[in-house]
Amino acid sequence: MAVGEVGSDAVRRGIAYLCRAERQGAMWREDEYTAVGFPRVFYLRYHGYSAYFPLWALARYRALVGSNERRPHYGM
Repeated sequence: MAVGEVGSDAVRRGIAYLCRAERQGAMWREDEYTAVGFPRVFYLRYHGYSAYFPLWALARYRALVGSNERRPHYGM
């Protein structure tokens, strides 16, 4: 989306995934660690990432699609 590809198949699939993905309240399920600490020693998990970044992507998509004259429908 950041390079103007809001109508691409990759963006459509990503948005569809976020819309159907399992959530726990406002948080999308995130089983993996979200950052590297020291590989094979410890890893970090930023708990806000699973709410903040998916929501940001959906809001950005809506803003970009809403600004286009031809508004594709991706099941949202």
